[in-house]
Amino acid sequence: MKVLAMAVNKCMGGGARQPGRPPAFLPLDFEPIMPAQWEANRGEDAALQPEKRLMFAVLTDAIELILRDGRAANARNAIHIRRAAEWIGSNDRGWGFSFVDICEALGFEPEGLRKGIARLAQQRAGTH
Repeated sequence: MKVLAMAVNKCMGGGARQPGRPPAFLPLDFEPIMPAQWEANRGEDAALQPEKRLMFAVLTDAIELILRDGRAANARNAIHIRRAAEWIGSNDRGWGFSFVDICEALGFEPEGLRKGIARLAQQRAGTH
């Protein structure tokens, strides 16, 4: 909001005023908007929707688990790695956060992503 107020002040002649106070008058066509409204009007590519950010975080976490050093630090980590691998390998569409559904929502080709993850995992396994 401070940037918006500074821009309006500059358009209105830029006279000195106290910080935080709006100019004495605003143009008649001025319509204040909230930051969330600004992002929504910029289009889907400019800022991911919260659901898509969550989907991307789930996908990223699973990929990072798979690409970790193959030796799990403990049994609990081994379970998480196994579950991530099963999730990535599954074609189940029974719920909104399946691997296939997330890939499609984010614009990824599920099979292509699986192949890329497998290739990276093999490369990392070969270097350790």
